[in-house]
Amino acid sequence: MKRTLKRILLLSFVVAFVLVAVRFVAHRRGAATLPVQPWTPAAPPRDVHVEVHPPEAPPSPEPAEAAEPASGGLGPAAPGEAPVSVASLPAVDASQPPTPATPEPASAAEFEPGLLTSYFESVAATADEDLAGHLATLVEHGWEPTPVPPPEPEPELEPAPAPEPPPESVPRAGEEPPPTAEPPAAEQPEPPEPPGPASLRDAELAKSLEEALTELPSATITPVPKRTAESYLDEGNVYFNVGQYALAIDRYTTAVEMDPDLVAAYYNRANARTRAGEFDSALADYDRALQLQPFDADALNNRGMLHLYRANYGEALRDFNAALVIDPADTTVMVNRGLAHLQAGDAAAALVDFQEAASLDAGDAAAAYGAGQASAVLGNREEALRHIARALELNPSQASEAAADPNLAVLQGDPAFLKLLRDSASREG
Repeated sequence: MKRTLKRILLLSFVVAFVLVAVRFVAHRRGAATLPVQPWTPAAPPRDVHVEVHPPEAPPSPEPAEAAEPASGGLGPAAPGEAPVSVASLPAVDASQPPTPATPEPASAAEFEPGLLTSYFESVAATADEDLAGHLATLVEHGWEPTPVPPPEPEPELEPAPAPEPPPESVPRAGEEPPPTAEPPAAEQPEPPEPPGPASLRDAELAKSLEEALTELPSATITPVPKRTAESYLDEGNVYFNVGQYALAIDRYTTAVEMDPDLVAAYYNRANARTRAGEFDSALADYDRALQLQPFDADALNNRGMLHLYRANYGEALRDFNAALVIDPADTTVMVNRGLAHLQAGDAAAALVDFQEAASLDAGDAAAAYGAGQASAVLGNREEALRHIARALELNPSQASEAAADPNLAVLQGDPAFLKLLRDSASREG
């Protein structure tokens, strides 16, 4: 603060000295041109504005083409004008102090170069107490210093970024790895902030939605129906009818899982597993179906056919007999039991079942063909030809099977049998 005040005082004295020097030079020039009474300079006017410039670059007066005389003295007349005399000047009231005009800066050529230098050196060597005295004198004469604005605060510098940690060096062979820094302690979770305007808006929105919903008319919402075990059973039947036994088994399994007591699901899955060659699993499904419904003639017949296919003739005959007890007029079961008797070596019993089935259903080609087989095995050639002719008449496609059937070996090479085969093939074609 003291240094700043000293600079202000120094600049103030420099400006005052320049003003006094300008007036003094102008007065000397006027006195050399026209002798007048000596003039005493008055105190600096109050309205003089003194500009303070930094001491490093003091302002230099701009050169003027021709110095004009100050209002306190007389100067030479301009070219083409009459010279000014003392008698032509207005009278001066001695009781009023003269009002000096603002002096114009003189040209740089009229100042002595060493004068300002010597003055600056003398001012720099002046003590602070003397400068304070000079300043007090100027204040008494009406000079007011121009207030210096406060220094602007220096801008805050952003903190330098933290230096990045050096890359971890890989320890060489034989060196111990550098100690690793301990991980920082887990930060405590900040407490949740109280609900703000957003939460209030959400609460208001929820309230408005509830009010809007209460105004809506009530309506019964029908839930989407879930699939039942019967629906999977029906889907499995579709796959079974088109020969997709694996898909059929999958759907039947789902139906069984949903309803473990669904007899039809076990029965149909057993049929699909029989077609797929899964005989053991099929037999287990037949057994489960008959446990749930013991008097199911179809389940007994199909399980009997599975036993017959696997050459379990005793088990097959037991199931067929049980099925015929339930339905004695079922010609299909009669034919199947006749086949079981024939393959088991009892051709006479087989012939009885085939003939009974044919008498109940004259259009049953399987019964007529079975009767021809049993008659041929028994050596009755005429009866065998008659039953085979009836079977090929009902179903000509059995001609290829009859031509290679070992049970009809007694008819091989017989002209009548060959003629039956040719006639059946021509009808089929």
